[in-house]
Amino acid sequence: MVWTSDSGSSQPDERERIAALEATVADLQRRLTALEEAGGGAGATAPYGAQQPADAVDPWSVAPWPQIVQLIQAGQKIEAIKVYRQYFSVGLKEAKDAVEEVERRIGG
Repeated sequence: MVWTSDSGSSQPDERERIAALEATVADLQRRLTALEEAGGGAGATAPYGAQQPADAVDPWSVAPWPQIVQLIQAGQKIEAIKVYRQYFSVGLKEAKDAVEEVERRIGG
């Protein structure tokens, strides 16, 4: 929808814009909740409005996640952080935060 800056008929009323924004926020909240319940994250879904292929791979089932989960469960959190850093080429703090989030999600 194109909105103009003049007071012409193409500019929607403020209530309509608010209603449209609220609907969009509600839709995004539903999508985020579904992702969190599925154990995924922002990278685990197709772009907004796109459909994932039926044969899409669950990102939590491929490297390095099984190895990281196994290391966390074995009490080797530092090793899990090293694996995360090597695989994603990130700094220590980001890797530590990510591994701790995985640990929290799996109840480790």
